[in-house]
Amino acid sequence: MFYYKPVLGGNFMKTIVYNPSTLEVKFAKAFESLIKNIEEKIKPNKIVRIDKRLKDDNPKVIFKIEDNEGDNHEIVIQVIQRMDDDEDF
Repeated sequence: MFYYKPVLGGNFMKTIVYNPSTLEVKFAKAFESLIKNIEEKIKPNKIVRIDKRLKDDNPKVIFKIEDNEGDNHEIVIQVIQRMDDDEDF
């Protein structure tokens, strides 16, 4: 886990606990909830299993996919929340 201690007089983050943050975990769960929508978009491939790693530093949702030829594939969605003071936003 990452804890941020604000410096007096400077900019500081409101979120104090990261890795995984609540937002990261919610996003990972949201991907899982979209399984039917995703499967519709990737036809004729089908999702045969989903592995969740929600407690990882950056949560992951791993889709095990079978293509129309019977080959197995893996798609990994890794959720990374940038720190609040990241200026690329």
